[in-house]
Amino acid sequence: MACGAQGLVRSIWATKLLGGHALPGMAAGGLTSPALSTLQPQLTKQLRPLNTTTAAAAGAANHDTQTKSAPHGPPPTVEQLPLQTGRPRLVVIGTGWGGARLLHDIDPKLYDLTVISQRNHMVFTPLLASTTVGTIDPRSVTVPVTDIQRALFQPQNSLFIAEATAVHPDRKVVEARADDGQSFLVPYDKLVLATGSQGSTFGIPGVLQHTHFLRDVHQAEAIRARLIDNVARAGIPGRSQEEWQRLLHIVIVGGGPTGVEVAGELTDLINQDLKRLYPDRARAMRVTVVEAREVLGSFDASLREYAARKLIRSGVNLRKGMVKQVTEHEVTLTDGTVLPYGLCIWSTGVGPTPFTQSLPFAKTKVGRLAVDKYLRILAPPNGKPQAAPNGVNGKGEGGTPDAAGGAPAGSEDNTKKVSLLVDESGTPSPTTMQVVPDIYALGDCCANPDNPLPALAQVAEQQGKYLARVLNEQLRARDNGKQGAPAPVHASPTPEEFVYKSLGSMATVGGYSGVLELAQGGSSRLSLAGIVSWLAWRSAYLTRLGSVQKRLLVAFNWTATLLFGRDLSRW
Repeated sequence: MACGAQGLVRSIWATKLLGGHALPGMAAGGLTSPALSTLQPQLTKQLRPLNTTTAAAAGAANHDTQTKSAPHGPPPTVEQLPLQTGRPRLVVIGTGWGGARLLHDIDPKLYDLTVISQRNHMVFTPLLASTTVGTIDPRSVTVPVTDIQRALFQPQNSLFIAEATAVHPDRKVVEARADDGQSFLVPYDKLVLATGSQGSTFGIPGVLQHTHFLRDVHQAEAIRARLIDNVARAGIPGRSQEEWQRLLHIVIVGGGPTGVEVAGELTDLINQDLKRLYPDRARAMRVTVVEAREVLGSFDASLREYAARKLIRSGVNLRKGMVKQVTEHEVTLTDGTVLPYGLCIWSTGVGPTPFTQSLPFAKTKVGRLAVDKYLRILAPPNGKPQAAPNGVNGKGEGGTPDAAGGAPAGSEDNTKKVSLLVDESGTPSPTTMQVVPDIYALGDCCANPDNPLPALAQVAEQQGKYLARVLNEQLRARDNGKQGAPAPVHASPTPEEFVYKSLGSMATVGGYSGVLELAQGGSSRLSLAGIVSWLAWRSAYLTRLGSVQKRLLVAFNWTATLLFGRDLSRW
């Protein structure tokens, strides 16, 4: 019976190969010998391409198996990277405010695009504080890079989720590495560095190990998870009074806009949600803001006073001082004060990233890449790569100098470095340095030594908008009258210089209160406080979100929180 089944299968395949025509001698049980002798030449002819295809497929499968077994081979050559169209290739490293605005405004008909970033989205950082307590869902504050620049879906363009590790200006190549260790090379005709900055520890022991930064969505989610866990742990019977109070104490180091907004969100959570769910724990919860100078120091004095008054009224303890050390359960100040905590959020300032420090370009006193007034990268004055500046990487631990040779943790010299806004006038002027061809920088990672700008989102966004316009105009000018010809990539006429226009500052302080400071031209500023500023804050950021979908999501989140409260689920 088995032989009959096999014969039937052979008959069916033979009929298919012959276009559905049966041969004499073909029976239900199979093929007779005369039929086989007649069919063999035709079967051989029909099966030859099939055998060739099968062999090729087997070879490909074998190659795939070998490739998977050795994922960390040598970097691929540039020919293996995306489709080449003859247009210049623009490589953008980073998807923060500067890089995202550049990608949004660049003309993909003029450039082939490659984006290298460790995340596939841009984070709308002004709303991150709201995600730490569940006022806004984390998905609502992220905008996919492919939504910002739709042309990234085209085959000549690429988005690589990887970390840039080196830049070789002599070969015009960027080295990158994926999270699984796979390395590869990316060639460029134009390169834009928009890698941003990282939270700075200033060499204070224990900051990296025990505190939470707030610069990305995963950090906001970690803060929320720790907060919910501590509230749950405080409800377990048998806790000592000291441990119970420690778990319910939140310390925020840094009284800038981020620290103040997080404190305001936390008091809203306590007063609006925890009081209803866990009244005893809500009454015991404390929020302490530690600031070395003044809360919202960059704002007008009247706004600083209003913000401090509102925070104190809502239950926030404002403490002036500098942190000396952080342990697993305690923050120690330089005056000897010890603050037991269950959650510590670090929001004191930012510093250069290790990647920025490793690049062979000129740097400012605080480690930012030196650029000229056209945002072009500059070569070191002596032609040799610069070492990391003292005290800016903030990764040193204990009482010894940090990795860059800075002052010991907690010393007077070290604690003065509270942000990238320190004096950079000691850096040689850009007029004394050479421009590195075809490489630009945006945002927190760079500064013009003659006119350093603060590490703000609006600075990076304006720089991204400016550089996209300059790069577009350069190629349009070259292509004028040369339709269909490949665009050359040699130097172009110098454009107008970048000019930053301050749009003012905003912050919420909890409840329905905020502070707003708008530039009116010159040195005059318009200062507002109260519910009007709070409404302006929400309206401004709602309209600045990258898409209608995100605006609807944020508006829905705000409405749901108002009607139903915050979701305290933990997973």
